[in-house]
Amino acid sequence: MAMHFKKTDFLKVIAVLLIYTTVGYLMNVDVLKIFIIRTDEFSISIFGVVLWVLTFIFIQYIGRYFSKTKGNR
Repeated sequence: MAMHFKKTDFLKVIAVLLIYTTVGYLMNVDVLKIFIIRTDEFSISIFGVVLWVLTFIFIQYIGRYFSKTKGNR
């Protein structure tokens, strides 16, 4: 079973990434930063990646829910 992604899916992923990264850097919260960049090191936050994926799944669920209820009206 292959997964097929649309262009809007990629845009949603990038939008969520940019929102979390911007909020993380503005409020200086390392948990929200997916990519933590310091002067001598670079790391990836596991919690940030999990939060990013869960947010994308939630956005997909909400989109499917409203598209189903919109068709029933």
